[in-house]
Amino acid sequence: MTAWVQGLREDDPFLRDECGVILLGEVASVTVEHPLYDRLPEVPYQYKELLGAIWREPLRLPPGERARTLASLLHTDPEGRAFVAELVERSGLAPAVWLQHLFTALLPPLLHFLYRYGTVFSPHGENAIVVYDGDDVPVRLAIKDFVDDVNICAQPLPEHATLPDDVRAVLLTEEPGFLIQFIHSGLFVGVFRYLAPLCEEQLGVPEEDFWSLVRAEILRHQARFPELKERFELFDLLTPRIERLCLNRNRLHLDGYRDRPERPHAAVHGTVPNPLA
Repeated sequence: MTAWVQGLREDDPFLRDECGVILLGEVASVTVEHPLYDRLPEVPYQYKELLGAIWREPLRLPPGERARTLASLLHTDPEGRAFVAELVERSGLAPAVWLQHLFTALLPPLLHFLYRYGTVFSPHGENAIVVYDGDDVPVRLAIKDFVDDVNICAQPLPEHATLPDDVRAVLLTEEPGFLIQFIHSGLFVGVFRYLAPLCEEQLGVPEEDFWSLVRAEILRHQARFPELKERFELFDLLTPRIERLCLNRNRLHLDGYRDRPERPHAAVHGTVPNPLA
């Protein structure tokens, strides 16, 4: 799977040369088979993951660049000063300009994998790594642990023809309307929902302006690839409302704490307004 996803990047000039996105793959893995659990067809999936190890690629950067997890942007120190405010001050840029650089680093590669290849990762605060230049200006994106989160569109796309059979057999698939949830929930709800008020409080950028910058980056990307117009409609990130994922409902209403052989699907309950609409 690492080879296939990295191959998409290497064969795509936009991802490789313009975005410079870094995909930290998995080199090798080992798992210890349990003598009993691995032979029981209905055993809970957790009991098939008891002991193993994965060798993942480290992040190597050229001189002058440094990397920090996306989650670090939500950090505030004991005096209440936000780390994002410190980075903006170091850069010497106006806050809105710095945020535009951040969104230009993060969104285009994620959008291109979604629109062009019908493929998503989960770009949450831990997996998404922001790469900065020497002035602490965001310049590109690195993704780690992506292999565990790869999902592809359940609707057949020509770009999936290169999928090896053994990769296709293990890849999770989702309908187009749910595939966008990985970006909505992982990035917009999981990180930007908290970063936006922080930027309003400490950078003087109103939340409405914050989301307008995110929307502008999406529209800029769509204008860059007009031939993918049908995909923009298929994967509609600008829909007026988005489904609300409620993980607590899995425990409280659906699954409880019972064991099951498959991973539970996140509960969907109602919708919320999409700030990008």
